[in-house]
Amino acid sequence: MKEIMHKLLKIDRRYLFVLLTLSILIPIIKPLGLPNKSISKDVQNLYNFIDNLPAGSTIICSLDYDPSTAPELHPQATAIVKHAFKKNIKVIVVTFIPGSTGLIDELFEKIPQQYGKKYGEDYVIFPYMANIVAVLTQMNSNIYSIYDKDKDGKDLKSMPIMKGINNYKNISGIVNITGTAILDIWVAYVGDKFGVPVLGGVTAISQVGYGPYLQKGQIKGLLGGMKGAAEYETLINEPGKGTSGIDALNVAHLLVLALIIMSNLILVIFK
Repeated sequence: MKEIMHKLLKIDRRYLFVLLTLSILIPIIKPLGLPNKSISKDVQNLYNFIDNLPAGSTIICSLDYDPSTAPELHPQATAIVKHAFKKNIKVIVVTFIPGSTGLIDELFEKIPQQYGKKYGEDYVIFPYMANIVAVLTQMNSNIYSIYDKDKDGKDLKSMPIMKGINNYKNISGIVNITGTAILDIWVAYVGDKFGVPVLGGVTAISQVGYGPYLQKGQIKGLLGGMKGAAEYETLINEPGKGTSGIDALNVAHLLVLALIIMSNLILVIFK
């Protein structure tokens, strides 16, 4: 027994690296859906807001992130769009980051089909715009003065989803997923100014800076990083990349912890 323990202590570290790699890859390829009982208040509030909207409501999803922050933010956007489609909520997509357009196309390539949603009836994608302050301000007067065509140049007014949509009075809420300070602009120029509920999703490192907005109710709910995405996926019962990412981190941490405990126990017992 003692010899076996000593051999374990001298095991080739390359085997440990392989084991660690597998512990990360397997949950990423196939999410394990490890129990996630700690849902943060801000994530729960965002979920409750969308879940309580009447069917047929319209929300604006401002997806403003590029590939550098996509690992954290794309799962958030995916989960929120899935939730909206489940609740039969119509989605208008806008963006003010040029690098977001490809990610938006990827997002809406398959998800609408899963829920039987049609472009122009249940969701629509507006073209990229650069001057965000001017756009947000003008949209309160008349959306069509800024957006008269969709991303493919099709007339917006002729689309069923746009029936009865003229300005913010016809919008139930704004969800901004961003790796920039665009969420602050939505709060200042739309939430505070026109009283439209604003919700958000940001990177984990940015999350703490939005505490004051949440305390004052300027932001009604917030997802932070991959953990926020995983929590939201748990709430909608749709495990995705957020869940797989957190599963991978948890399994890897548990493996490292187990190896540390095992090696120390062996040293103590057979010292």
